[in-house]
Amino acid sequence: MASNILPLFWPLANSSKDTRLTASASLVSNLENFQQSFIASKPSTSSDDNEDDESDDDEEDEIDDDDESGMEVDASDDDDEEDQQKNKQGEKLDKRLSKDNAEDVVYCVKRLIRGLGSSRESSRLGFAVALTELLSRIETVSVSQVISLLIRNSQYSKNMKGSDERDMMFARLFGLNSIIQSKSLFNLKTSTLIDFENVINELITLGESKAWMRESAWWTLIGSIQGLLESNLEWKDEALKQTINKVFVNSDNKSWNQEKVALVLLLENKVKNIDWKSHLSPTFKHTPLLNSHNLVTLGRVLKEASAEDDESVAASTSGNWKPQLHFVWNIILEHYFPKSGSEVSINGEAPFQDFFRVVVDESLFSNTASPQRRYWGFQVFEKSLPLLSSSTMPLIFTPNFMRCWMNNLSSSDRYLHKAALQIAKKVQDVTKQNQQVGFTLLSQLIGKYGKQDFDKVTKTKTVESIMSSLNVQGTKDYVKYLQDIIVSGGGSDNLDNARIDERRLWALDQLLALFRNGSVPKDDEWISSVIDFLLVHGFFLIRKADKKSPITALQTIPKPALSESTAAACRSKLSSCLVEITTASVSQRVATEENKTNRQQGCDLSGRLWVRRTLDTLALLEKNNKHVEITTEADDEIVALRKEALETLQAIEKVKEDQKEVAQGVAILLAFFVLQTYDDVEDALELLENTNSAAQKLFNISSTSTKDDDEDEHLPIDSLLDVLIALLDKGSNDLRNLANMVFGMVSSAFTESSIDLLTAQLEQTVADAAADLEDVEDEDDDEDISDNDDEDKDDDEEEEMSEVEDDDEDDLPDVDPAFRQRVAEALNVAGLGVDDAEDKDDDEESEEEYMDDDQMMKVDEQLAEVFRQQAASTKKTDLKHLQIESLHFKNRILDFFDVYSKKQISNPLILPVVLSLLKLVRGGGSSETELANKAAGILRSKFNKPKEVCSTASNEKSIEILKEIHSMAIKAHSAEFSNLCSLTSLFVVKTIESSSSTTKSNDDDGDDDDKGLIEVYSNTLKDFMSRKSSLVHPNFILEFIKRFPQKGFKLSNDLIEYVKPGKGVNTFRQLQGYSMLSIITSHLPSSSKSSVIPSDKIEEFIKSSSEAIYETLQEASIITKEDGSTGWNATKLKDLVKFSLNLARISKSLNKSILMDLKKVEEIKEILLKGEKTKEMKGVLSMWNQLIAILGGKAKSTNSSNNNSKNEKENKRKNIDVEEAMDVDGDENDDDVAKEVNGVEKKKSKKNKITKTSTSTSTATDEEPSKKKKKVVDGEKKKSKKAKTTSS
Repeated sequence: MASNILPLFWPLANSSKDTRLTASASLVSNLENFQQSFIASKPSTSSDDNEDDESDDDEEDEIDDDDESGMEVDASDDDDEEDQQKNKQGEKLDKRLSKDNAEDVVYCVKRLIRGLGSSRESSRLGFAVALTELLSRIETVSVSQVISLLIRNSQYSKNMKGSDERDMMFARLFGLNSIIQSKSLFNLKTSTLIDFENVINELITLGESKAWMRESAWWTLIGSIQGLLESNLEWKDEALKQTINKVFVNSDNKSWNQEKVALVLLLENKVKNIDWKSHLSPTFKHTPLLNSHNLVTLGRVLKEASAEDDESVAASTSGNWKPQLHFVWNIILEHYFPKSGSEVSINGEAPFQDFFRVVVDESLFSNTASPQRRYWGFQVFEKSLPLLSSSTMPLIFTPNFMRCWMNNLSSSDRYLHKAALQIAKKVQDVTKQNQQVGFTLLSQLIGKYGKQDFDKVTKTKTVESIMSSLNVQGTKDYVKYLQDIIVSGGGSDNLDNARIDERRLWALDQLLALFRNGSVPKDDEWISSVIDFLLVHGFFLIRKADKKSPITALQTIPKPALSESTAAACRSKLSSCLVEITTASVSQRVATEENKTNRQQGCDLSGRLWVRRTLDTLALLEKNNKHVEITTEADDEIVALRKEALETLQAIEKVKEDQKEVAQGVAILLAFFVLQTYDDVEDALELLENTNSAAQKLFNISSTSTKDDDEDEHLPIDSLLDVLIALLDKGSNDLRNLANMVFGMVSSAFTESSIDLLTAQLEQTVADAAADLEDVEDEDDDEDISDNDDEDKDDDEEEEMSEVEDDDEDDLPDVDPAFRQRVAEALNVAGLGVDDAEDKDDDEESEEEYMDDDQMMKVDEQLAEVFRQQAASTKKTDLKHLQIESLHFKNRILDFFDVYSKKQISNPLILPVVLSLLKLVRGGGSSETELANKAAGILRSKFNKPKEVCSTASNEKSIEILKEIHSMAIKAHSAEFSNLCSLTSLFVVKTIESSSSTTKSNDDDGDDDDKGLIEVYSNTLKDFMSRKSSLVHPNFILEFIKRFPQKGFKLSNDLIEYVKPGKGVNTFRQLQGYSMLSIITSHLPSSSKSSVIPSDKIEEFIKSSSEAIYETLQEASIITKEDGSTGWNATKLKDLVKFSLNLARISKSLNKSILMDLKKVEEIKEILLKGEKTKEMKGVLSMWNQLIAILGGKAKSTNSSNNNSKNEKENKRKNIDVEEAMDVDGDENDDDVAKEVNGVEKKKSKKNKITKTSTSTSTATDEEPSKKKKKVVDGEKKKSKKAKTTSS
C-alpha cells in the first residue's frame, strides 16, 4: 500500500468544509491512478471468476483481509446457521473486492466505511463525501460489497450505550446515502435488484427503530426512489412495485405519516398499473391523494395530529417537535409548481388554493393550533409565496393566516413575532423582485381579511414599502381600487355612515400618500385622474352620471352620497396633492427615464402647470350645469377677482425669457390662491388680491380693477414677499413648502428693500409681537362695539340677539376649578360665607341680607386681587405661547435665508444676508439657541470657501459690511463666533477682490479698494496688538494673511511696528505678530517670482523685520519687571529666533544683497551673552550661532568657562536639534518653504565645517523629564572637567 495516501485521511475530519472537500478530491484522484495502474498490470485470464481459484489464495492474505474488513464474528454458542452464512458470504465479497481492485483502493474503502461510525460530526461528513466520490468514479467496487462491509461495521442493538448506538445508526444511514448519492445503486455494472431491495429494507428498518431517525431515513429512501425513476434500469418497474408492497402491504404499521404521503405523491402519477385506492384506503377514501375530499384527513397527517384524534394517523414520529419543516412540503410544492414549468395535473386533484385553505389555514392556523404548528404554517407560506403568480397570490392570504400574522406582528412580546417579521420581509422582497404583484399584495393587506391601517396595527412599514415598489401599472390599479372605495362607500351595505366616512377618509389619505412617496413613479395619467377625482367630489355634487365624459369621476355617482366632512377632506387633499406634485423634484416625479428631460418644475409632461390645469378643469365643470352642481357660492366681488386673476395668469405666460422663472413662481402662487377661494379658506381673498396686484405691477400688466393702488408704497416684489411671509405663518406644512419653492423661484427679482423686510422679521421681538396682537384685539373690540350700537337701534333685533346670547352662554367653556376656588375663598374672607349657605334653614334662606358700603368695598378689594392674579397668570401663559410661536416663525424665515443663500450666492444682495445671519448668531439669547445654531450652520455650509462669489457688488457697501463684521469680531464672545466672523469676512474680501478685478478694466481704482480693505484689517490688528482687553482671536488675522498673502503683505509695516518693544501690549501678542510676519515671509519667494510685490518693498520688509528682531532681543536681555523677568522666556525667544532663521534663509535665496547685517547679528550675540537671563539660554544662543553661519560668519564659543571644542560641538548639536523641532505658526505651507531653503543652506554650511545631526535625537532629548535633563547637564560638566585636566 502506498504511504502517500495515509496523510490524506486526517484532513477528512477537519471542521472546515473546504479542507474536507479538497482532501476528498485529492484522495479519490490518487486512488483512480492506483486503480488504473492495477488494471494495466493485471493479466487477463479466463479463470478470473472461478471460485476455486479464490479458495486457493494465501491464508495470510485471508487473515489480513479479515482484519482490514473489521469483521467481528461472534463465537458464542448462540450463533445460528444464518449468521454463519452471512459471514461466509461477506468473506467471499471481501475476497472479490481485493481481487478486482488495487490494494490502496481496498484499504480506503474499508477505512472510509469504518470512519462513518466516528462520534465526530466533521469526521462522519468528510468520510461520507470521500466514499461517495470513490464509488462514483471506481466502478469495480460493487454495491453488494459496500453494503456487506457497511452492515458488518455498523452493528447496533439495544444493549449498547445510547451514544454508541446512535453512532452506529448514523454510520449505516450515511453509508447507504453515499451509495445512493454516488449513483452506483443505479448502475448495471455495480448493482442488482437484490442490492436495491437490501438498501430499501435497511432504510425502512432504520426509520422504524427510532422515532428521531424516521425522517432522515425516509428522506434517503425518497432520494433512492427519485434516482430510480430517473434511471433506465431493466428492473426499475419491478423495484418500484416491490417497494410499494413493502411499505403498504407487507408492513405491520398501517397508520399514515408524512413520509408515506411523500412517497405516494412521488409515485402516484409515475407508476402505472397500481391500484392506489386499495393502498390509500381506509384512511383516504378517494383517489388521487390530493383529492378535495381527502384534504381534511391529509391536514391531520401533515400537522402530526395525535393518535387520539385519528387512529389511522400516526402520532408524532420525531419524538420532539422540530422547527424545520418536513421534507414532504417540498414534494407537495414541487407537485403543484414543477420546476419544468409544465404542471402535471391529475383528474380529481384539488387546486392549490383549496389545498392551502384546508391543509394550512384551517389546520396549521386554526384557533386551536399550537404556536409550533403555526410556525410551520408561516414557513409553508414563505415557501409558497414566490411560486405563485400575481393572479393566484391573493388565494393564500386566508383569514386565519392574516389574523395570526397581524396578531404576532403587533407586539414584540408575541411568541411568533420574529417569524411574522420574516414573513413581512419576504412579502417586501417578493414585491421588489416582481413589481407586477405589488398591487395584488397591497390589496390583500388592506383588503377584506387585512386592515386598512395595516402598518399602524402591525407597527411595521410593510404597506409603505410595497407602495414604494409599485410600478406604473400597479399604481394605476391601486388608485382605481381606492377610488372605488370612495365611490362605493367601502363596498358593503351593512356599514353605517360613520364607518363609511372612516373608510373613505382612509382612502383619501392613501391617495395623498402616493403623491408624498418619492419612490412611487409619477405618471400623468394617474395623477390627473386623482386630481380630477378630488376636484369633482370636493367642489361639486353629481346630479347625473356622464358616461362619455373624459373626466372619469363624472362617470359614477357615489352611493351613498359623500358627507360634508368627506367633501371637505377631498378639498383639503386636493390642495395637499397639488403642493406635493408642484414642489417635488423633477427626478422624484419621473415615471420613466425617457420623460426625465421633458419635465419642468410643477408641470405635466406637456409643460403645463398642474395648478393651472386644475383651474381649467374647474372652469369646465362650472359650465356643465347638466351633470354637476357647485357646492360653494361666491358673490360678485369674488367672481370678479377670480376673473381678473385668470387674465393676469394668461398675461404672465407671455413674459420674456429672462423673467420666465419669476413668472413661473408667481403663476403657481396666483393659481393656488384662486383655487383656495373656492374653499373659503381664511385670508384667501386678501392674499389673492395682493398677489394679483403685485403680479400686475411686476410684469406691467394693465389692471381691470377700479381700485386705486397708488397708496401702496411697497415695491411689487416686496408685496409678493409679504404674501410668502404670510404663508409661513399658516399652520400647514404644505403651504410652507410651497412658499419656500416660490421664494426660490422669485429670489432673483428681490431688491435691497426685500432683504431688509426679511431681516426685520428676524429682528422682531416677542414684546413687539405682543403689542401688535393687542392692537389687533383692540381693533376687533372697536368693531364689535360699533356693531352692537347698530344692533341696538332695532328692538326686535335686540330681542333676537339676547336669545342668541343666551344660547352662546350655554356654549361657554367651563370655568377653571382653581379660579372658582380662589373666588370662593375671597368671598369667605369678605364675610359672605358661601360655604355656610347650605346649612341655613328655609326661613333664613328666604330672608334678604344687605351689605353696607364697607362690606362692599372689602368684597371689591378681594375680588379685584383674585382677578388681577388671574389676569397676570393668563398674560404669562399668552406671552410664553407667543414666544414659542415667534421662534417657530423665525425658524421658517431662516429657511428663506437658506434658500436665498443657495440660489443667489453670486447676487450682490447676498452680503446683507451674511450680515443679518451673523447678527442673529451674535444676538441669539438662551431662548434662541436653536435659531443661532441654524444660522451658524447656513453660514458654514454656504459661505465657507464657496465656488463662486459676486463680481458686481459695490465695493463701498462691501467695505461697510466688512467694517460691521470686524466690529463684531472685536467683541467675539467665543472662538466659534470668531471663526464665523473670519469666514464671512473672507467671503466679503473675496467678493471685493472679484468685483475689483471686474471694474479694473474700466476704472483703475483697485488700489483704492484694497486701501479701504486693508484699513479695516489694520484697525482690527491695532485693537489686537495694542488693547489688552481685546477679544480678537489671532486666527482671525492669520487666516486673512494665509488666504490673501499679497493683501496681507500690506499689513507688514503695521505688524513690524507692533512687534517692537513697547508697542505690543504683551509678549504673547508680539509673538503672534511674529507668527503673522512668518506667514508673510514664507510667501515672499512666490510673490517675488510673479513680481506681485516689488523687490524694493521686499528688501525694505526684510530690513525692517531684522531691526525689529534686534530691538526685541536687546529688550529681552534686560530685566524690566519686578519679579526679575523680561516677559520673554526661552521658549518664546526660540520661536523668535526661528523666525529669524527663516527670514535669513528666504532672503538669502532671493538676493544675497539683502541679507541681514552680520555685524549687527554678532553684536546681538554679545548682548545675549551678557544678559542675566539670556546668557543661560544655551538653545537660543546655539540657534543664533546658526544664524551667523547662514549669514557667512564664524560661530564663536558661547561660554567662556567652557573652551573645550568637544563640549562645544555637543551643545551645538543639541541646540540645533531643538531649533529643528520647533514650529512657530503651525502652517504646513510655511514649513515646506522653510525646509526647502533650509536644505539649500545645509549644503552650503558644509563648506564652513558646521556639523549637524539628525532631528530625531534632539526631539527625544526635548521630551525627556526634567530629572533626565539634569543628569545630562551633570554629565556634560564631568566631561568638561576631564577636558580641562587633559589640556593642562
